[in-house]
Amino acid sequence: MSGVGAGSVVLASGNPGKLAELSTLLSPLGWQVRAQSEFHLREAEEPHPTFIENALAKARHASFHTGLPALADDSGLCVNALNGLPGVRSARFAPLQDAPRTQQDAANNALLLQQLDGVDIRAARFVCVIVALRHAADPEPLIAQGELIGQIGLTGQGQGGFGYDPLFVLPDGRTLAQCTAQEKNRISHRGQAIRALLPLLQSVWGRDTSV
Repeated sequence: MSGVGAGSVVLASGNPGKLAELSTLLSPLGWQVRAQSEFHLREAEEPHPTFIENALAKARHASFHTGLPALADDSGLCVNALNGLPGVRSARFAPLQDAPRTQQDAANNALLLQQLDGVDIRAARFVCVIVALRHAADPEPLIAQGELIGQIGLTGQGQGGFGYDPLFVLPDGRTLAQCTAQEKNRISHRGQAIRALLPLLQSVWGRDTSV
């Protein structure tokens, strides 16, 4: 795992919420997680229909342009009543052009509620596929997946998190946006994917994650 044992790893995202989550979840590795925006790197194209294909495309793009090991996740909200939508389109579900993230999030939530108007069964799940690459041409990417089951509420509640968190209702009746950051990291789809990735980093890359 040349170059990965210490130092920096690039996160193939400029999302500050995602950077904060992953930095916390990956703290046992002793890595400095750096957003690709720090390198003035534009986000990769995500034309693929599946989470895993998009995650790989993003990781290879970030590693190629920075020369660093890379992490990328592709995450999304899959709503049963919408045949899995918004899915890989979750971040840009509402058709806005170059809008600030907070404005895009609000538009996405509004569109989701509009499309679920009158729907009684609102089961949904957050899905995350995360990929780790030692270098851009790594033929053996590490891949892990996490999933969080819930349903879509009628209105947004809570001030925490980002994206669809205010609408995603957990089995205990709270939304993800009503959870503390520590709670969210423990139960979230991204947290589950990271925890599934850690033993792979240890067994396949030989990185001790026990600290």
